[in-house]
Amino acid sequence: MLKRIKLKVLLSGMEFVERHPLLVRFLLRPLSRMPFVSGRLMVLFKAFAGHTAFEMHYVDLERGRIGIGGVEEILFGSKVIEQMHKVLEKRLSEEEKYEALYELGHNLCRWEVSTALESGKWAPGVLVPLIRNSTIVDDMRSDPLLARFFVRVMGMVSRLITDEGGWGHLEFEVQSRPLRVTLSNSQEAAWLGPSHKPVCHLYAGIVAGYASAISGEELRAREVECRAMGAPACVFEIDR
Repeated sequence: MLKRIKLKVLLSGMEFVERHPLLVRFLLRPLSRMPFVSGRLMVLFKAFAGHTAFEMHYVDLERGRIGIGGVEEILFGSKVIEQMHKVLEKRLSEEEKYEALYELGHNLCRWEVSTALESGKWAPGVLVPLIRNSTIVDDMRSDPLLARFFVRVMGMVSRLITDEGGWGHLEFEVQSRPLRVTLSNSQEAAWLGPSHKPVCHLYAGIVAGYASAISGEELRAREVECRAMGAPACVFEIDR
C-alpha cells in the first residue's frame, strides 16, 4: 500500500511538470539554477526542472576528468563506433566480433546505470527501490501504474545518457512480451549501413545492460529491426 502511494505521488509530480512547460521554464528552471539550490538537487530533479546533461556535467581540470552525478565519462567522436567494428573484424571471426561488441555495450551500460543509481546523486533513496528490484520486469506487465512510472523515470535517465550523449533516442514498451525498446538514429546503423542483417551489436548490449542493471538479473537483447536494413528505427526485444 505504501509503495503505491509513493508511486502515485511521484508519478503525479512528474506528469504535472510535463503538462506545464511554462512552469518549468519560468519558475522551476531559474529556481533550480540558484547556487544554494542547485548544489543540493539530485540529477533527476534537475532534469525534470529542465536542465540538460551538459549543464549538469562537472569538469575536474586538475585531474582531467568529466562526469555527471558521480559517473565519470569520456567523450569521443561517433566514428569510434565504426572503428570498433573495423578493428575487431580484422582480429576476430564475425560471431566473435558480434559477441565482443555486445559484451562491451552490456558491461559499460550496466556499470553506468548501476553507478548512477548507487551514487546517491541521481535519485533519492525512496525512488531507487521502486525502479530497481528483482521483480520489476513481471510487475510492470501486471501493473499499469508502475509501468507508467518506470517509463517516465527511465525516459529521463535515457534522455541524459543516450539522447544528450549523442547515442540516439530510446523508447520503452515495458508491458509487451518480450519487452521492446526502439532506438531512433542509431550511430551504429548510420556508420555501417546499408546491410542485409542487423548491425547494432554494441547497442544491443547497451539495451541489455540497461535492463539487467534495473532488474538485477541477466537479461538478453536481440535486434529484430535495424535502420541499416531500411527499417524506420532499430527495435530490440529483451527477455530472460
